[in-house]
Amino acid sequence: MAIVLTNGKYYIATNKKGGIIKTPIMENAQTFYSVNAAMRKIFKSPGKCKGYYPYDMENTAHEGSIKIRRKRYSDEEREIIYNKSGGRCELCGQRLLLENMTLDHIVPLSMGGGESMENLQAACYACNQFKSNILPDDFMDRIIKIFLYQTEKKCGKDMKLKIIHKLVETL
Repeated sequence: MAIVLTNGKYYIATNKKGGIIKTPIMENAQTFYSVNAAMRKIFKSPGKCKGYYPYDMENTAHEGSIKIRRKRYSDEEREIIYNKSGGRCELCGQRLLLENMTLDHIVPLSMGGGESMENLQAACYACNQFKSNILPDDFMDRIIKIFLYQTEKKCGKDMKLKIIHKLVETL
């Protein structure tokens, strides 16, 4: 598998010092062995990689467009997923109305997740957009980092924070 990062026009490459450069030539792009490895590059340099996404150079089934065609779920299927979640967002726990619920692919389609009902969960729009195409474990790590950073920012480095930090790290 040869994955590159692109915004549709340019590709991410690495210079000799390890810095990020952008090139219009796909052959000069940095290749990654997996989508997860490519996504880590984006998370390490979000400013320079804004608008870039992983693209599998070997998969030509969607040549010319990397937009994944989504399945339309029936009202009955949506209701089953809604009831399975107890009418709550599976990511933040917020109460949802059926008509406001969005469907989140637990394992994103771009990372090989399927269209089956088992790979779907109820989510509010904000959480679904925030999670984007991140795997569940990576999403949890991201949430924990945000929580710890914001807690430290508000509380400073006192003893309570150190205890919370150690507890969260053990999760």
